[in-house]
Amino acid sequence: MRYFLIIFLLFTATVFADDRQYKADAAVANIIFDYDYGSEFASCSVSEDGFVDLIMARNTSDKTYSEVLARMQNHSVVDGVLVLKSSPSCKISNWK
Repeated sequence: MRYFLIIFLLFTATVFADDRQYKADAAVANIIFDYDYGSEFASCSVSEDGFVDLIMARNTSDKTYSEVLARMQNHSVVDGVLVLKSSPSCKISNWK
């Protein structure tokens, strides 16, 4: 019985982690794509615990950078955010 309980708890923890990652990933995608051509100026990775690493184009406006960061920090399923402006400049000039 004890082995069954251990296996059940490990399975439950794995499913919960995947669910957190899925929800955080969906939240990040929704925030990024609220900005026109979002995938053209941002790249992200979401860990199993809901932590987000986001890299934005170096020519991202300060306003857009601040808005995206604030929305991610305030989202209920995102546990933490690390944002950098360091990837190559985006050639698209009409983002929000």
